[in-house]
Amino acid sequence: MMKCIITGLGNRGRYWIGNIARRSDCEAVAFVEPVEANRMRAVEQLGLDESKIFASFDEAAKAVDADFVVDVTPPSVHHIIAQQAFDAGLHLIGEKPLSDDYQIAKDVVEAGERAGVKHMITQNYRFTGQPRTTRKAIDEGLIGAPEQADVKFYMNWADNPGSHYVTEPFMLINDMMVHHFDLLRYVLGADPESVRAITWNHSWGWHKGDAAHAIVFKFPGNLVATHVACGCAVGSRTSYNGDWRIEGPNGSLDWHSDGTVTYSHLHRVEKPEERQVPLLDVLPADQAMLDEFFAAIKEDRQPECSARDNLKSLAMVFAAIESSKSGKEISLSEF
Repeated sequence: MMKCIITGLGNRGRYWIGNIARRSDCEAVAFVEPVEANRMRAVEQLGLDESKIFASFDEAAKAVDADFVVDVTPPSVHHIIAQQAFDAGLHLIGEKPLSDDYQIAKDVVEAGERAGVKHMITQNYRFTGQPRTTRKAIDEGLIGAPEQADVKFYMNWADNPGSHYVTEPFMLINDMMVHHFDLLRYVLGADPESVRAITWNHSWGWHKGDAAHAIVFKFPGNLVATHVACGCAVGSRTSYNGDWRIEGPNGSLDWHSDGTVTYSHLHRVEKPEERQVPLLDVLPADQAMLDEFFAAIKEDRQPECSARDNLKSLAMVFAAIESSKSGKEISLSEF
């Protein structure tokens, strides 16, 4: 039985309490929350044992025997919780982003490696049916080597006045698009070499930071990926996965808002074909992530979405923001 300490009892903390409670192979033995009102709310609304809730991580780590930490704190303090977990010799699974500062993120990755523990970031989008199915189809050569991937994302995103999503700069890229950038790396099985980004706001938008963009990532070979988004869409919406089209010499793969994937090859082919690709039978993403995390610990290997690997997805975020600010194409080798 794996035992964990959950840090942070806000909305996401309560979400992870449910994830852990539904499993038979682990349990939460302590909780950390510095804000008294949040501690009391967790007792009253979630029925947590008050004696298991601590105001600091150090108190919790001294009071219980645990195997790993679930970090559900704000990004600005992820590095603090990470170092405390590493100092205690505990494995760590943390919510994305790894950090809101790229240099700090690099330092955290290195600290975890020095500590010899497993450190995984919860990039849960890649564990769902569309990306898993598409990655398999590409690996099997269904469309040949892809040379273009286009992603569109239209959503009334983070419409909550006063939240940091609305008041801080570049939050659509910083918070939401790390999911899609990680998906691009996973689905295409490659890492980009450069990025060019243009960002802006619409007159009717509610975000202080730019919430619309057109981004071009160049990958090795002839592969180019575009990402177009509007976070203040008031009309029709994509899914949170976005609408995708991946083009290769032997056809294309399309993602649709209903969760399906379509393969088509209609031009310069003897028998034109268009059909749905059977989706792989996958576990719920949060269950799959914890399965992978526990397997990595048991097998003494790096988990998928390890902190080291996730740096590459985070680099895409910060490089895109730098490109928007500078008006220049940015090499990912600079990160």
